[in-house]
Amino acid sequence: MHSIQHLTHPFLPQTESQIKTMLKTMNISSIENLYSGIPKELRFEGELNLPQTHSEQETLRKIQLVLQKNMTTDCLISFLGAGIYSHFIPSVVPSIVNRSEFITSYTPYAPEVSQGMLQGLWEYQSMIAELTKLDLVNSSMYDFATALGEAALMATRATKKGVLLIPEYIQPERFSTLVTYTTGPDVKIETYPCDKQSGQVDIEKLVNIIELNKNQISGIYIENPNFWGVIEEEIVQVGEIAHEENSLFIIGFDPISLGLLKSPGELGADIAIGDGQSLGLPMNFGGPLLGLFAVKNDRKLVRSMPGRIIGLTTEQDSTERAFTMTLQTREQHIRREKATSNICTNNALCALASTVYLSLIGPNGLKTLAETSIAKAHLLANQLSGCSEISSPHFTGPFFKEFVFTLNSPSLMNEFTDFMRMRNILPGLSLIKDFPSLGASYLTSVTEMTMSNDIKLFLDSVDDFFSTHGGK
Repeated sequence: MHSIQHLTHPFLPQTESQIKTMLKTMNISSIENLYSGIPKELRFEGELNLPQTHSEQETLRKIQLVLQKNMTTDCLISFLGAGIYSHFIPSVVPSIVNRSEFITSYTPYAPEVSQGMLQGLWEYQSMIAELTKLDLVNSSMYDFATALGEAALMATRATKKGVLLIPEYIQPERFSTLVTYTTGPDVKIETYPCDKQSGQVDIEKLVNIIELNKNQISGIYIENPNFWGVIEEEIVQVGEIAHEENSLFIIGFDPISLGLLKSPGELGADIAIGDGQSLGLPMNFGGPLLGLFAVKNDRKLVRSMPGRIIGLTTEQDSTERAFTMTLQTREQHIRREKATSNICTNNALCALASTVYLSLIGPNGLKTLAETSIAKAHLLANQLSGCSEISSPHFTGPFFKEFVFTLNSPSLMNEFTDFMRMRNILPGLSLIKDFPSLGASYLTSVTEMTMSNDIKLFLDSVDDFFSTHGGK
C-alpha cells in the first residue's frame, strides 16, 4: 500500500498534514488500516499505466479529433424522432440559462438565497400546468421514462392496487425503464395491443384484459400521440374505462402537440407525463432531458407526488412575495422511509430552459409550431405513398409529426438504409428489431426544422434507390 507521501499530488486537495489529521481523528494508525476492509485480491498493486500527459493545447486538439468523428444534424438530414426531436432553439434560451446565477442543474438547498432559481421553477410549474390543464406540476423529473416509472409507483401508492396497464407499442427504452422501476415494488405490468390497421388502442381487447385483472388495476396508461405518431381518437373512452375501475388515468404527451390537440386535463387525465426536450433543449446525443409530471388537485395524489413543488408566499415581516419549496417528498429532505422517490438531482437548468422557451413562443407560437410540423409530416407521408414500393403511412389513424412507413420488399431494408445514409439522410428509426410484426418499417419524424429541400432530397433518393432496386 502506498505511503502518505505517495498519496499527495498537486491535483489532489489533501495535504500530507491533512491526511495525518484525518487518520488520527478516525483513530487509524495507517493508510493500510484505512483500506483494511477491502480484500487484498481486489486491490491494485503497482503503477497505473497512464498515458503521457499533454499540454492544454494538445489535449484540446485530441478532443477535437475525437469529436470530429461525430455526425450531427448540421451535416445530416435527419428524420429521426422517437422521443428526441430536432426543434429550433432561440439564441436567447442558452444566453439566459448560461448566466452564472443559473448555470447548475442541482437543487437549491438554501431556498432563502435561491429566490431567482425558485421563481424560475415556479414559473415553469405554472406554464406546464397551463399547458396540461392540470392543477399541480412538480419541478422536475429526469426524463419521460423516469416520469413513467414514478407515475406507476404513484398510482400503486394511491390506489393500493398492483397492476398497471400500458400499451405494448411504447418506446422500448421507456418500457425497460418502467420494468426496472416496478420490479422491486412488485408492480405487475400488463400490456394491451393496438388495432393493426389504425394504429390506435384496441378498445375491445383492452376491456378483455381489464376483466382478467378485475379490481387489481392501479392505472391505465396511454400516450397521445402514441409511439407510432398516431393520435388516439378513443382516448376519452379509455379514461372513462379507467375511472369505472376506480383506477387512475395516466396520459403521456408531446408538449408541442398541445398547440393543436386537447390537453391531458381536458381528456380526463389524473396524471400527465412527458418530456420537455422539445421545449428549448438540444438533442445532445439523448440527454440531459426534462421529465414533465402533472396531476389534478387531489390530496391523495399531491401528497404522494415525487419530486418537489415550489410555492409562492409572502415574507414574514412584509408583503413582499417570496418563493419556497412547499412539498419536498424526496429522501434528501425527509426521512428515507417516508420518501416517495429516490430521485436526488433536480433538472432545474433544463426546466429553466423550457420556461424561457415557452415564454418566448407563447400560445400562438406553439400553435404555429404544431401546425408547421403536422403539415410537413403529412406532406412527406403523402409523397411517399406515391411510390409503389412503399406503404405510407403504415397506419390509417390520424397522425401528428411522426408516422410509420414500410418497404414492401423487406429484403431491401438494409440496402435502403445504407443507400440513404450514403446520401447523408437518416430516413427514421428502424422498427424491425423491436416491432418485427410491422415488417421493414421506419418511424419517421418531421418538425419545423425539416426544410422543403430536405423533403425533396428524401423523395429523390427514394426514387433513385427503387429505380435500381425495384422488383427484387
